[in-house]
Amino acid sequence: MATIQFEIKKRIATLSSSPKGWNKELNLVSWNGYPPKYDIRDWDVSHAKMGKGVTLSEAEAKELYYALKQLFEENSSKNSSVQNEDWWKRIDEWTENAPLFIQQLKNVLIFMNEKEYSVEKQRQLLFSAKKKYRVLQGKVQRITT
Repeated sequence: MATIQFEIKKRIATLSSSPKGWNKELNLVSWNGYPPKYDIRDWDVSHAKMGKGVTLSEAEAKELYYALKQLFEENSSKNSSVQNEDWWKRIDEWTENAPLFIQQLKNVLIFMNEKEYSVEKQRQLLFSAKKKYRVLQGKVQRITT
């Protein structure tokens, strides 16, 4: 049996880990001296042993990315109306405490919703705004005391 030569050019992500110490990883791997390709497979801790996997060219990896993106955006849009209702309740509660800041945030979220931004992007904005609001609130308290 011929030996397979490989070189991991770039470790991109660990997708999962097993109790036995093996990791399912996404890497850029050169096989038998050929140009590197995207590779998803199980590896032992030392990267000396490997399981079966999938090797993708850059074009195939991009196609997979777009297919998964479309799939997840479709699934999130089905649940977005329920999730957005929860957000609006939360924003209405905040509005009572800081009307101008929250009204501006609400306007941005309405815009994002109309432009069909993903629910995840809207959620990221909401949580980052909440953190910034707390920082501003702390600064105002320090100034007034």
